[in-house]
Amino acid sequence: MRTVIGAAILLFVQGIGCSHMARESDGEIIAGLDSLNVRLVEAYRTRDPLAYGALYTDSAVFEWPAFNTVRGRAGMEAMARTNWPSLDDMSLEVTVASRRVAQNHATEIGAFRQSWRDSAGVRMTEFGRYVTVLARDGDGTWRIDRFFGFADSTRTAR
Repeated sequence: MRTVIGAAILLFVQGIGCSHMARESDGEIIAGLDSLNVRLVEAYRTRDPLAYGALYTDSAVFEWPAFNTVRGRAGMEAMARTNWPSLDDMSLEVTVASRRVAQNHATEIGAFRQSWRDSAGVRMTEFGRYVTVLARDGDGTWRIDRFFGFADSTRTAR
């Protein structure tokens, strides 16, 4: 009986030690979130609906006043597949204003600038603000779980 109790205590202590060692620092978490934003910008640049959809959780929600609410990875892929072909030379810049981070979830608030050439070759630019709720998948990869964005009405037309 003592051996079983001793083994249980040893496993408990090792479990505490291992979970503490596996904890990421805030800097490592932020690096992971920055990496997600780099992949987002790249998906826009390459206009790759599959890469875009892979950035989201299976239960993700995308809210933008100009679109119907989009749900899930397949919905994100379909939205990109439908909207991006007409946006030639598309780019996205993301500026993070603030983040709240924890080990398995985070909230990010920021601004973005999306630009593209329309069918007439005219360069168009849209400025906006966003809030994202980010979650970690079972494999440790950061994904977007909820996105809410809106056009920035404080910018003057040019």
